[in-house]
Amino acid sequence: MIDYSKLETAQAVPEASSMIETFRAIGYSIEAAVADIIDNSVSAEAKNVWVNFEWKGAETYLHIKDDGLGMNNDDLIQAMRPGSKNPLDNRNTKDLGRFGLGLKTASFSQCRKLTVRDCHKINISTNN
Repeated sequence: MIDYSKLETAQAVPEASSMIETFRAIGYSIEAAVADIIDNSVSAEAKNVWVNFEWKGAETYLHIKDDGLGMNNDDLIQAMRPGSKNPLDNRNTKDLGRFGLGLKTASFSQCRKLTVRDCHKINISTNN
């Protein structure tokens, strides 16, 4: 039997730009992407979610805002980190997320820029 603990190891950290392009290719529809982001609002106990969209060709934008619990700076950094949740960890029964990918994959499947403008209330703005 091979003792794998004695073998040399190396880290294989993913390249961020490649990960973003991978997220863009997952195949979300705009409806599924918006629903995935709104799931985050529901998990944050939002009572209201506002969706604002304006078609402007290359300058089209979609804003999603809620009155949920919000995020502090550390939460925001975790939310932007791909795979930030271990699907095997225990989580709140109201948490709809499982893998820590929804915000990123939903957003980048539809746009190249994701902006969080207010960390006290989740306010996500995406534009192409």
